[in-house]
Amino acid sequence: MANDINGFWEILKITLPALIVFITAYFLFRDMLENDKRRREFEFRVLHAKEMTPVKLQAYERLTLFLERISPESMMIRHSPQDLTAGQYHQVLLTTIRQEFEHNLSQQIYVSTILWETIRGAKEKLVTIINRSAEEVDPKGAGYELSKKIFSNYQDEDPSPVALALSDLKKEVGKFL
Repeated sequence: MANDINGFWEILKITLPALIVFITAYFLFRDMLENDKRRREFEFRVLHAKEMTPVKLQAYERLTLFLERISPESMMIRHSPQDLTAGQYHQVLLTTIRQEFEHNLSQQIYVSTILWETIRGAKEKLVTIINRSAEEVDPKGAGYELSKKIFSNYQDEDPSPVALALSDLKKEVGKFL
């Protein structure tokens, strides 16, 4: 029995230090690999950010241009109501807004969800103003009557939906830079 206990102690003398060395090495290697992984992820993010910054700035520029182009002032300058009935002019304006929006739809992946919803909300609010204005005039009347009504209804909005979206866009760009 004494031989068995001595054998056990001999095995324990060899196994215990080896086990301690193994556990220490395991934790050291695990920490080293984790730090290396974090370093590589950080380097990737830095490299990726250098490549994404111009693309994100371009998205902000395009969305600014979109908002400016759908503002009633800009649309009225680009699409004169001359020789159009109110009903025809109504369709021209809605088609313009839809086309501009669809052209810039992909930019949403570069901006925050909140900003994208604000921009989309501005577009929807503008469509609502145009539709409400179209209901308030005779569809067979002159297109300039609709344009006057749109301006009137748009000015009643405080703050204007486009101005609000532009303000939020500028704030987000400020945080980004």
